[in-house]
Amino acid sequence: MKITVTRKVFLIIATLIAFMSGAFFTLAHNDLEGMFRTYASEARHRTAVQWADVISYFYQTENHSWVNVTDSLTKMMSQNRAQHDLPQQLIVLDGQNHIIVQAGVQTGMRDRSMYTTVPIMEGDRQIGTLLIYGEGLDPLYEIEETVIHTMTLATMWGIIIASALALLSGALMARRMTRPLKFILKAIKQITRGELDTQIPVTSTDEFGQVARAFNEMTRQLAATEEARKHLVADVAHELRIPLTIMQGQLELIQQGVRGPKPEDLLPIHDEVIRLSRLVQDLHQLSQAEVGKLQLRKQPTDIVHFLQRLLENFEVEAMDKKIKLELQTIDEQLPMLKVDPDRLTQVFVNLLGNALRYTPDEGTVRVEVTRSGDFVEVALSDTGPGIDPNHVPFIFNRFYRGDEDRSRGTGGTGLGLAIAKEFVEAHQGKIEVTSELGMGTTFVVSLPIN
Repeated sequence: MKITVTRKVFLIIATLIAFMSGAFFTLAHNDLEGMFRTYASEARHRTAVQWADVISYFYQTENHSWVNVTDSLTKMMSQNRAQHDLPQQLIVLDGQNHIIVQAGVQTGMRDRSMYTTVPIMEGDRQIGTLLIYGEGLDPLYEIEETVIHTMTLATMWGIIIASALALLSGALMARRMTRPLKFILKAIKQITRGELDTQIPVTSTDEFGQVARAFNEMTRQLAATEEARKHLVADVAHELRIPLTIMQGQLELIQQGVRGPKPEDLLPIHDEVIRLSRLVQDLHQLSQAEVGKLQLRKQPTDIVHFLQRLLENFEVEAMDKKIKLELQTIDEQLPMLKVDPDRLTQVFVNLLGNALRYTPDEGTVRVEVTRSGDFVEVALSDTGPGIDPNHVPFIFNRFYRGDEDRSRGTGGTGLGLAIAKEFVEAHQGKIEVTSELGMGTTFVVSLPIN
């Protein structure tokens, strides 16, 4: 038989109940017996003291002599023989432990530990020692036996009933405690069948509730990852389809003799090969950055000087479109940043290239560098048409293009901003974008100082 977690929890509860019931019964029974033993010992002592007072009285009435005390005790015990509270044997010892008085059943001296011993006093003077056996407490012992028997039965029945109720409660508790595990197991089986949108109901705030919430978050991430994977496959297939179709068409024309293998006829094929190579390289870098395996060769870098050199590379393109390139430094003293210049070059070349591409003639592209706490912020603004607010949340997604102007016709692969975001985050920085239609777009790259 398969032992489930519910059964294990129930067995643990049942074992605990059995142990506690046994401990309670043992303690209660021993405590009750100890109470009666204490009471009986005190009763024996009181009875012995009373007989000692009687013997002391007889001793005094006989003119301080033990001669007739035995007869007086025997006569007294014979007159009250019908009573059940008479001791079986009374022995009086003198100072040398010699028997001087003996009454009751004459069976000789028993083991002294079987007697209740009390001194016989005359005022403040001890005149002897009384040994009393069978103190006449038979009714007390009968009561003790009856009470202990009754209490034992009552305790046993109480333990049986309480244990049954506790076991029933334990079974219900075990099922209730392990119910979330059944939900989780069922959800895991659904995930193995490919149902990645499986969610577990969260009904508590304890550890099970925390596990359920963590499981739900995991399935959401799995679903999002799977959805991203599907989109990636579809996007890559879409990006590859057109250049492959162009290359196939050009090659078929050459094979059919429509065109000869002239350099100008091979140029479109070469362009598409370059485009595919760039796409593969971009995908490789993006995948490395996403899994945290992107290698960074960091070195101290003057960010202002670094940006100045980049802007110089775009001056010719800016002059052709009569676009004004500006670099402003808000803080005069900026610390050196330990970054990978090559990776950051890819980031800012992509941002500057986009800004110049979508900024109309006689527009402005402004780069501002400032310090904000433990970060150096580089804000790159343009006066282009801006980005629709509906597209802004997805602007850093792979292959995402918000409008027709941002199509492959411009020469991009649709991965530039996604790569820029991953490269910046690899430096423990962040990149954000704000845009307003008709007013332009601003990208802010924050790089940590330490």
